[in-house]
Amino acid sequence: MVPSSSTRAGSFGAAARGNRARSGADVGLGVALAVVVSVHASLDGAPWPITAGTALACLGLGARRRWPAAVLALLVVVTSLAAVTGHPLALLFVATEVGLYSVAVRTTRTRTLLAAALTGAVLFLSARTVTQGPPTEPATLIVVVWTALAAAVGDAVRNHRAYVTALAERADRAEETRDAVARARVTEERVRIARELHDVVAHHLAVINVHAGLAARSIRTAPDQAEDSLTHVQGAARTALDELGAVLRVLRADTADDGPGAEPPAPGLADLDALLRSFTAIGLAVRTSTTGRPLALDPACDLTAYRVVQEALTNAHKHGAGGTVLVRLDHGPDGLELVVSNPATWPPTAPAAGGPGTGNGLLGMRERVESIGGSLVAGADRDGTFRVAAHIPAAPTTGPGR
Repeated sequence: MVPSSSTRAGSFGAAARGNRARSGADVGLGVALAVVVSVHASLDGAPWPITAGTALACLGLGARRRWPAAVLALLVVVTSLAAVTGHPLALLFVATEVGLYSVAVRTTRTRTLLAAALTGAVLFLSARTVTQGPPTEPATLIVVVWTALAAAVGDAVRNHRAYVTALAERADRAEETRDAVARARVTEERVRIARELHDVVAHHLAVINVHAGLAARSIRTAPDQAEDSLTHVQGAARTALDELGAVLRVLRADTADDGPGAEPPAPGLADLDALLRSFTAIGLAVRTSTTGRPLALDPACDLTAYRVVQEALTNAHKHGAGGTVLVRLDHGPDGLELVVSNPATWPPTAPAAGGPGTGNGLLGMRERVESIGGSLVAGADRDGTFRVAAHIPAAPTTGPGR
């Protein structure tokens, strides 16, 4: 899902307001520390260069997000000079640790360790100049402890931010993947509906075309024959409308409101005799051969077998060389072997581009069969026979959920 321009503008505006708020807080922190440290240095009798330097260093915290390394270097130098000159300021040490934290948040772990080591060493040596006793004196070691703590906290915050960013990116990729899958499913459904429409319309329009021609030729000379042809036209049109309604019902938003049984059952091999009679009525000679014990096919496989026979017979009627079409059904333990063969010319003539017989029917048959895990081969042999051979599994072996 692509965010709208208003959404992106709102996000950018919120981010800009957040950055301004954080920058204002940094400036406020720097000003407050500069005032407090300057007053403390003046009361401690520090010379004015030290006082001015401490104020400048604290004010630098306002730019710690933009130039963290430079701000840290300035704080370390000023803090060490103040300590060496006999005016160690606790708040100045705190400001230095804040600067180290800023570096740790915005750089790599290696650079954080290097910055922490240099900062700790300089502050430790500076503290030793004003602290009596051994190097393990707590007043001296506390500087090292606070330095390590500031670096560790900054590194942890940086890791957490990186983790949150990675989660956000992963969520964005997951959303893009879901959108791509949804688009692919929509495309697949459109192809399925288009294939079903082709199978329904091609056959019934062929029947209507033949009988309409017969009626037109015999309406004056043989009214009874014309009436019979028009009856066939009416029946084919009614059947086509019923099947189109069943296919297009999936596009309606209120399908669920139609109630159970609103959609008529899809055709299958049980309707094969009626299909063959419809082709016989338009003058196509069809002979069937069945072997093996019929299996109870899955509804999707049963519909696919029916559509393959329907499309193959339609092609035989439109493009065949006449003669008898043989429909052979061999039932096996794992499905159905279906062969439809009819006389054809050799070499086969290519249909006109964009005209009838562009090959979409064969392509649709192959896609339909492969969508349930079957296979289909179609082509003309040199012996003058065009064969459509398909293996229809008893149940789908591919597709969603498998």
